[in-house]
Amino acid sequence: MKPCTWNLRTALAVLLSLLPSLVLAQPPCDITAPASVDYNETFTLCGPTGARYEYEWYGPGVAPNSRTRCITARISQTGTHEFLLIISRDDNELTRCRKLVNVGGATGGARSCEISGPNSIRFGERAQLCGPDDGLHTFRWEGPDGYTATSACINVREEGTYFLTSRNKVTGRTRQCTHRLSVVGSPDEACDITGPSVIPAGSTVQLCAPSRGNTSYQWTGPGNFSSSSRCITVGDPGVYSVRLRNSSSGQVERCSRTLTLSGDDGDGVEDPDGVVYDNCPRDYIFWRNAFTSPGRGGAFSQVELRDIARMIDDRSRYFNWGNDVQGAREALSPASPLTRRKQVARQFAALLANVAAGELGLVAENGDQVGLDPDTRVTYPGVTSIRELITRTERLLSSGRGSFARLHSTLNAINRGRGIESTCE
Repeated sequence: MKPCTWNLRTALAVLLSLLPSLVLAQPPCDITAPASVDYNETFTLCGPTGARYEYEWYGPGVAPNSRTRCITARISQTGTHEFLLIISRDDNELTRCRKLVNVGGATGGARSCEISGPNSIRFGERAQLCGPDDGLHTFRWEGPDGYTATSACINVREEGTYFLTSRNKVTGRTRQCTHRLSVVGSPDEACDITGPSVIPAGSTVQLCAPSRGNTSYQWTGPGNFSSSSRCITVGDPGVYSVRLRNSSSGQVERCSRTLTLSGDDGDGVEDPDGVVYDNCPRDYIFWRNAFTSPGRGGAFSQVELRDIARMIDDRSRYFNWGNDVQGAREALSPASPLTRRKQVARQFAALLANVAAGELGLVAENGDQVGLDPDTRVTYPGVTSIRELITRTERLLSSGRGSFARLHSTLNAINRGRGIESTCE
């Protein structure tokens, strides 16, 4: 019998045969959790594992900003309750998973409170969320900022989690369903294209249209540029426009972004007298290490770190430290559990440290320049500069509302010298 051999050609053929199913496969929506629990009992829910999965949990008894694969919950209301898990990768939503748990001897499903309506809307729009109005149930809605209603359908525009509790008029049994509504955009943004507005001559940048479900994209730009991808990589200055069309409703949205060269005065010719920022930011790991051993071989002396920490505290009301250096060290250190808010706060502290080092004119012990000009232009919904981004981050951290995944990604990129104007080597 001829022995079976396995070579590169065989492996490649098998991989190619599996590729379509691998590309098209959706993340599994298997949430492990008990089918029933006792009244006021603590229990665990776990989502599926996957490469670079990001988790967002919503439901009764779930703590705010629950973003780990497994969470614990406790419900002090008898009935059938629904939990929602949003799975994302690289800030793009992949799927939504749901799990029913019966509490206190309750039985049955959640059909009487199933919520229909959009998962996201643009800022200023309203979403209609509806429960099944079968005449057999009464309804009670609860939402952000104390929102309540008793109708089968509601029209809302606030981002947040909406709970619908239905009660059978005959049996008295209750069901509670969960719906998470996201609001895309802000009052002062005309479009939500992500990516820089300025490009150094001879380089390329990536621009991305808003992520929408069931939507097609069509880009146009200078030099007869066209693309049907959500994200594009371009290198020519000019106006790039994208047309978004919802395949179900037919609704069309148009966005545009003007891309200019560094120092360009708008006519496509580089202005030799234009402002060029010399930014030398460092990521949070650099700053965490610097504050861990002040004055003992770190990047800065103990006095310099004290001055930086004091400037961070003075610039931000979110940070309020009795001991500035100790407070900065804790803000930059890992936390357990590591929530999305903590990730943003950590990157925010590093961003402010970069700005402070630049304003103080400090140079690291190895001779490297460190700093970040607050007037540097950036691209983020509702802001145009580092200075405005600081104000926006402060507000979002303090209120606990906003797209923290997107904010974390933006702050992380800036602290690593990406997505901003000229940076040092």
